Amino acid sequence: MPLLLPLFLITVGLLVIWQPRTKRWRQRLSRHLGGDEARIKQRANTFFLLGFAFVLAGMALLYRLAW
Repeated sequence: MPLLLPLFLITVGLLVIWQPRTKRWRQRLSRHLGGDEARIKQRANTFFLLGFAFVLAGMALLYRLAW
């Protein structure tokens, strides 16, 4: 059970990092933001940072469980 949370966080983090690269996500966001490429890129970078934070939190918990 304790190993489940870090693995879940890492998996969710990778999914959040990957999401802005999908065609469907880009089309929906382009419609929502009126085709402003700078804002779309900014939103994708925000998703990357959020996903990276989840991955780091999962790795920290795994490290904590190992010691």
